[in-house]
Amino acid sequence: MNFCIDADQLRKALSEIEVAEKNGFMYCLSVFRISEAGQMISDNRAVYSDIIERAHQTNPHLDWGRYQRVTKDNRFIDGELVPIKDK
Repeated sequence: MNFCIDADQLRKALSEIEVAEKNGFMYCLSVFRISEAGQMISDNRAVYSDIIERAHQTNPHLDWGRYQRVTKDNRFIDGELVPIKDK
């Protein structure tokens, strides 16, 4: 089944993806919920709902909360974001 996403909803998703990518989450997923469904493609609509911030392409343990940062000073250890002390 196909769904239409209007430009405003797409811009919302893209703006949150940009913030997440600046924080080091390069494998984000945008979540859209179905708002209307009909028999024609143009009747099927989806609304931006949320973002899943992912620091790894396949490891779900590295899906982390909103607005966290992944930097050279932070590493994931056993699924937890741990600051690495300055050397």
